[in-house]
Formats: sequence, C-alpha cells, structure tokens
Amino acid sequence: MPTALVQGRIAVQFAHLLRGELDGTWKIDVWDPAKNETAEFAPMAYQADAIIGGRIPTKTWPEIPNLKLFQIPWTGYDFCSPETMPLGVPVCNCFEHESTIAEYILAAMLESKIGLRAIDDRFRNEGWGGRAPGTSLYHNEIRGRTVGIVGYGHIGREVARRAAAFDMRVIGTRRSNQPTPAPLAWLGTPERLHDLLGESDFVVVACDLNDETEGMIGTAELNLMKPDSVIINVSRGRVIAEEPLYKALKNGDIGGAALDVWYNYIGPDQEDVWPSNLPFQDLENVILSAHESASTAEQVERRWQFVAANLRRAVNGEALANIVFEGQQIAGT
Repeated sequence: MPTALVQGRIAVQFAHLLRGELDGTWKIDVWDPAKNETAEFAPMAYQADAIIGGRIPTKTWPEIPNLKLFQIPWTGYDFCSPETMPLGVPVCNCFEHESTIAEYILAAMLESKIGLRAIDDRFRNEGWGGRAPGTSLYHNEIRGRTVGIVGYGHIGREVARRAAAFDMRVIGTRRSNQPTPAPLAWLGTPERLHDLLGESDFVVVACDLNDETEGMIGTAELNLMKPDSVIINVSRGRVIAEEPLYKALKNGDIGGAALDVWYNYIGPDQEDVWPSNLPFQDLENVILSAHESASTAEQVERRWQFVAANLRRAVNGEALANIVFEGQQIAGT
C-alpha cells in the first residue's frame, strides 16, 4: 500500500478529503505543525511515496527513497524552486479555481454597473420613493462593454467565456506571443498593455507576480484608463502600485475597483495586520474581499479530486498532470 504524507498548516485541513478520494487504497500520514514536532517529519517523509503540501518544516530534505511526487494542492509555488526540491522528483500544482474566480469577476462587473446593493438599500428605506410606474431610476449594463484581461491564462479563459455570453468584447495580454483564440478580439504581449488599458471598460488583473509584473500598473497606466472604468484584481496586490491606485479611486480618475488581493498578509512574522496601508475601506467606489474569490467548498473538493488522481498516476507510472518542474537538490544538502 503506497503512503501519502499530507504536511503543513493549509494542507492538513483537507486530509479527510484525500482519504475519501483514495478510499483506503493508500496509507495517509499527517504532519501538522500545530500537533507534531519538526523531528517527526523526517521519518514520515522517509516512508512517503507522495508528499502533499507547501514548504517543508526542515531546512534541507531528509532521505526520501520512495518519493515519486511532490504535490502542491493549490496553484502558487513561489515557496520553492528546482534548486530547493529533491533531485528528480516532479513537483506538480493544481488549479480548479478558475471558474470560481471567473464567477466572482462577473459578479463584480455586474454589481459595478447594476448596483444591486444600492437598489436594495434604497427600496428598503423608501419603497417607491414617490416614483410612479415608468419613472424608475436607471442603472447601467455590461452588454457591449470591453473587458481587458491582463495575464490571459486559466482564469482569463473562463472570464472570456462568461463575458462573451453577456455580449461583451474581450481583449487580453499574456507573456508570450500566441494566436488570438475565440472569443477574444485580440490577444497581445505585455507591450500592448497600454492599448488594453485605454480600450477597456473593465480591467481584470490575473497575471503572476514576479520581478516584471510587480508594480506593473502604476500612475501612468491608471491614467490611461477610462474615467468610468473598473479594475478588478484577483492576481496579487503588488501587481498594482498601492498609492497610485488609492489616489486614482479617491480622486475619481477611474470609476472603481474590486480588490480581492492585498499588500499585507497575516503570517509568521506578523500575527495581525491590516490588508492595506491606505484606507481603501473608506472609499465608496470599491468592492473589497479578503482573498476569497476562489473560496467555495466545491472548488476545494475539485482540487483534492485532482490531487488523488495525480497520486494514482504517480504510483502507476502514468504521465503526471501539471508538472511545474523537477527538483535538482540532492537530499541532505
């Protein structure tokens, strides 16, 4: 019976889902930093055919003679690199969040133009407000608007499909030059970012955070946006420079924003911190959420179904899905 080791604060919350998916065909060990000593990790890793989780608790890799797969049960892998992972062991990530985030983005776009929260609040407080039939107040619609996707990938494809169903025009940029897929009007490289910002009624930021994209959207870029356009960030906070974004929103230079990702996060070095350094929460033209655009039970279940399927592939000698790289570090060094 193969052995899986689920380790780390985040992954251990879902070990029960893995047990359910593997249905007793694997032995599942759990290394929980809240319950286990660091010294317990090495003997568990020694037995493991697969390790599931994030950063390991030891500075170097212990002996892992059976390890066939290091599976990250989410998308990001900025905590590791080929040089920090064991030699020859494939490192895989998983997605399954893209449709969930796309729904969040469409909801943000609809709310920014329809204003259902304000409509509901007004009706609760004033009823008809003295307006007879045929004299209703107008709201806006997203039909015919342009949505520009910065970082057209898994999330971007799902946004494009849904936006097209609303009769929206879709454009995008991505790192490499590729043919324009349906339903996009055009797909360019980062050199066309300024074109995208100028044409878009909604700017969806869905690119990776790296040295090239950190602060990529600053004062000059925000100044290119339409006065009533809305920027939606589901990537990483620091892709958009914080102070220029706050000023553009406060001064009404752009129409609004939906922000799900931030500039400060709770972590080992700071137990309690406010998400932003500026008072975005005081602005009326923003929708704010706590990195929750992908937070559904269905999304979590899909991820762990994927993890279980990849574990089976690993022990059966089948091709793995979502390999991001193979490790290059010799164990114990």
